[in-house]
Amino acid sequence: MRNIAALLLMLLSTITVAAEPVVIGSSSVEPLSTANLTQWTIGLVFVLLMILAVAWFAKRFTGVGSGGHTGQLKILSGVSLGTREKAVLIRAGKQHLLLGVAPGRVETLHIFNEGEITESTVEAPAGFQESLNKIMNKKAAE
Repeated sequence: MRNIAALLLMLLSTITVAAEPVVIGSSSVEPLSTANLTQWTIGLVFVLLMILAVAWFAKRFTGVGSGGHTGQLKILSGVSLGTREKAVLIRAGKQHLLLGVAPGRVETLHIFNEGEITESTVEAPAGFQESLNKIMNKKAAE
């Protein structure tokens, strides 16, 4: 992959260096000529390849954009409580926490005992509110 990218980069750089600059004016070629369209296309492809290469290097060497969870912390679900407030259920190791999240502040609303919530209890994001109500009602009945 690197060899192909390097070969394309060298090829495109020799093409752009070898091309003579054309000044638009009375002695210039037709704007929609094959030569102009080819030059524009090669330039566009070169810019797009550079953008993709920079994005790939950033993701590869800085970890930006990696969606995988490597630690013990995982967001299981969340529900919006207002325009800027959310309730988020997270798993930290074997413990489950219900957090209230607002701009500039995160508060622990409830800490669940081990085994009180299982991964099968937490459903799709649409069913999170019903699951939370069921668990909280069960807790209040005890």
